[in-house]
Amino acid sequence: MQTAGSRLWLLDLDNTLHDASWSMMPEVNRLMTQWMSRRLGLTDAEATQLRQAYWHRYGATLLGLVRHHAVDPEAFLHQTHPMDSLEHHVRRTPGLARRVRMLRGQRWLVTNAPRTYAHRLIGILRLKGCFDRVVAIEDMQAMGRLRPKPSHWLWRHLARQARRPRGQVCMVDDSAENLRGAHRAGLRTARVWCSPSQRRLGWQQGRPPSGRRPSFVHLQVNSLTELAMRGQS
Repeated sequence: MQTAGSRLWLLDLDNTLHDASWSMMPEVNRLMTQWMSRRLGLTDAEATQLRQAYWHRYGATLLGLVRHHAVDPEAFLHQTHPMDSLEHHVRRTPGLARRVRMLRGQRWLVTNAPRTYAHRLIGILRLKGCFDRVVAIEDMQAMGRLRPKPSHWLWRHLARQARRPRGQVCMVDDSAENLRGAHRAGLRTARVWCSPSQRRLGWQQGRPPSGRRPSFVHLQVNSLTELAMRGQS
């Protein structure tokens, strides 16, 4: 890696900086299923199946809805993120801001969530002042089309905006697909593996998450503290 002072960290939000699988992601998935059921005239089971299919195919359920059902992205995002009850679905981690600040260099938050959600969550997690920039899904557009993670265009676009060699830009995420795309675009990659709720859910479903480090992940850690200690050299 390059010198720490010149590094740019692209930090994911959900299940990287906080345990979104504890309550937030189940609630978002529930709201998405309800919205799709009403909008598309599907049963809850059919909507769940379609939601998951679009997520696996495109990396974001919204992309499938836009491409195949002409859904308005703003309306969908507004109605499927629980802004009024957000704090009830978030488990704070003491000392999180201090650990984020241990990552020396610039820090950009990069999330497929809407901007209002990201900024509200930053406040709840007490991370105000920790990021030089917030890149939300509204910022991930090219030629009138959404290009959220894991789009290769997004990684190249952010690297150009950073005005740094790609080897000085490190994507930190929990998603294998997001990290694979960042690696292919020439960025460094680090995986925070994985949230307590993700591990518990995997074991309950008989699919325990693998701790093997994929070839496209340059550094795999269990915490931001470990990342700050190992990722600065």
